[in-house]
Amino acid sequence: MSGVYLEDLGAKAQPLLEMAGRILGRRLEGRAERFCDNDGGYSRRYNVYKLSSPKGEYVLKKSDSREVWVYEKLLRGRGFAVPECFGHTTEEGEVWLLLEHISGPDLRRFTREAAPAIAGTLSKIQNVFWGSGADPGRFLRYRERIEKRAACLRDLPELAKAYRAFLKRQESCPRTLNSGDLLQINCLLNKGKAYIIDWGFGGVMPYSLDPARLIAHGTREPEPDGFPFYMDDELRRTFLRAHYEGLIKKPGWDEYLFDITLSALNEYVEFLENDLKDPQMSGEEIRSGLYCRRAREAARIILER
Repeated sequence: MSGVYLEDLGAKAQPLLEMAGRILGRRLEGRAERFCDNDGGYSRRYNVYKLSSPKGEYVLKKSDSREVWVYEKLLRGRGFAVPECFGHTTEEGEVWLLLEHISGPDLRRFTREAAPAIAGTLSKIQNVFWGSGADPGRFLRYRERIEKRAACLRDLPELAKAYRAFLKRQESCPRTLNSGDLLQINCLLNKGKAYIIDWGFGGVMPYSLDPARLIAHGTREPEPDGFPFYMDDELRRTFLRAHYEGLIKKPGWDEYLFDITLSALNEYVEFLENDLKDPQMSGEEIRSGLYCRRAREAARIILER
């Protein structure tokens, strides 16, 4: 199989249906299927389940208190293009979240239709929370992680210098709500509207993180060390312009693009960090890899400013 597919659980569905019923406060009957993904070298089986019953379709997801808080305190009831949250439960020390099931393809094949749709969804959410101080703990954890990440560049002075510019900007960059993991597979297109479906890393952080993550990983042609996502430069520009135009409070266009470049560098360094820590990868393999190449290009733009 290629792409996202569902694995039927058969008789193993009953405990999941009962758990969802406890959240809904009524008995739920039907079937349960597990979300799986197999695309190129990317293969996973998620602790996320589609529940189908005569009264509707749901997603039951093993989660944590952070994602529950984002859904219930920040997203619920605001009319955003995100799944409706029906509640949560804790079973044997594990948190489970019950959500609306959104049908439709994900955006791993980015298109002219998808670009303005997801830009509109993101800008609408970010406008509401622009400048919010509702979630200071999330920024502090984020800052701790990126400061620690900088150490992986100690033998790459050009990248280290550009990354220091990224770190400096994070203190003053406007903050708003981000999903924290806005990859193309975490967006679904339904009737012309793009939904953001994964908020496990969500919180109030610098505004540029989500748009940068979305555009950082797609390629025109498959890359052996990249995600199996398609996105070309024209679609990146279309998305960024639509996102920028959708923001009410925003920096100037040039500063916006620079913020995106800084945050894109962080994306590339995140994945480059894994390569640098892999004892089986040679220096030549790392330098020729997708994320090192993209990090060097972003660093060049940053240092030439």
